[in-house]
Amino acid sequence: MTDDRFQEAVAGVRPGRGFPETPHELPIDRTRVDTLLDRVRKGEQISLIDEFLNVVEWRGAFASDDGAALNTEDVVRVMAYYREKFSDIGPVYLAELLSTEFMTELRAQGDVTFSQKLLDLGRNEPELWKEIRLFFRRKEFATAMLVHADM
Repeated sequence: MTDDRFQEAVAGVRPGRGFPETPHELPIDRTRVDTLLDRVRKGEQISLIDEFLNVVEWRGAFASDDGAALNTEDVVRVMAYYREKFSDIGPVYLAELLSTEFMTELRAQGDVTFSQKLLDLGRNEPELWKEIRLFFRRKEFATAMLVHADM
């Protein structure tokens, strides 16, 4: 599907708004990302582009002309458009985006907490650096699992 067919593909989306151009602009359901990481931890092989598209909140990003939620057929068409649009994006980019969302959800759930020192970016203390390294080590591990699981 080419860009000039985009309007046809997403007929009924909210008028007057620009359409998302990059994966970062689409709203992500972080609980779906958490579920995805659980599946990957269990050894499931995945397609990162397909799984990325599956965690997007399509009905949160688009609506019909009258403001109603998109029906299933509309969501499938929008997903097909974005699958083609993002087809040249590599797995590391998508894994990085998904792992960032995963770590954000862990923070929101309280599973990962930041000290006041880290939040304030206060001083150069060994404990502060250890905390930063631990956070990013966990995030990098999630990224590696996603890249490794990509089919």
